[in-house]
Amino acid sequence: MHIPPSLYASMRFNFLYADRYVFRRGWNYPDKYVPYCMLRYILTGRADFLMDGERYTVERNQVCYIPEGCRLECHALEDEFSFISIRFATTVQLNGSDFLSEYFRIPRVTRQADPEVLGYFQQVYENATSQNTSKLFRIRGNLELILAWLVEHTPEALVEESAQPEADCSVEGLRRREDRTHASHRDPRIQVVVDYLVAHPAEPFDSEFLARMADMSPSSLRRLFKEHTGKSPGAFVKDLRMTTAARRLLVTNQRISAIAYELGFDDPNYFARIFKSVFGVSPQEYRAASRG
Repeated sequence: MHIPPSLYASMRFNFLYADRYVFRRGWNYPDKYVPYCMLRYILTGRADFLMDGERYTVERNQVCYIPEGCRLECHALEDEFSFISIRFATTVQLNGSDFLSEYFRIPRVTRQADPEVLGYFQQVYENATSQNTSKLFRIRGNLELILAWLVEHTPEALVEESAQPEADCSVEGLRRREDRTHASHRDPRIQVVVDYLVAHPAEPFDSEFLARMADMSPSSLRRLFKEHTGKSPGAFVKDLRMTTAARRLLVTNQRISAIAYELGFDDPNYFARIFKSVFGVSPQEYRAASRG
């Protein structure tokens, strides 16, 4: 397949977030609009993913690609279902549609990924949660290695159909398409705020401080942040703290009350209620299930 150099020059993948999730049978992710792209490597168990109404049953060692703009619903089918999830945005779309699916024909579910692919996912996750000054380069490199592997393992019949000679891939054509997309999803000012929040999940939430960091008013920050991530800053911080708590439950023996206090919750019972609203189980049940 020939890809014009102008298309390569305009193509970027902006990393948003990565984490590891563990859920029990009965976990349901309600039908929601997904405002960014996601890649999920299934570590254990099976689940049904409904993407735009089409059902896919995913299982261990499979990679699931969830494009921006998709409606997603999930249901765990086994006692333990876990995956690594990477969220990112692309800077190229074709006529408002999904670039990776339309041009490269990346399927929604790729069967039996090679062991090296799991290594790429783990590198993204580990660097996303580290303080290494080189982490952004390592994240970007491993994300692109995952996408390269997915493209290389696309069925040939699909690749042959993907040339799309009618698509305008000139620089001007790409610029025109970009003007029709939601540029705020890639606003570098918002990305600075996202990177800061991911690096400081336990700090007190201060919308005025974040607005000054982004050099915009608090109302503009709330609007653009939601377009960029799909969530308000407050909701993003809440989910970030919950995923941070989940990680600590998995990898440490800290008391649950200590985890709650460190993440800014004065009331451990309130922390437990919020945690259950996100993960469907209490912190105690989450820790027990992950170690059982």
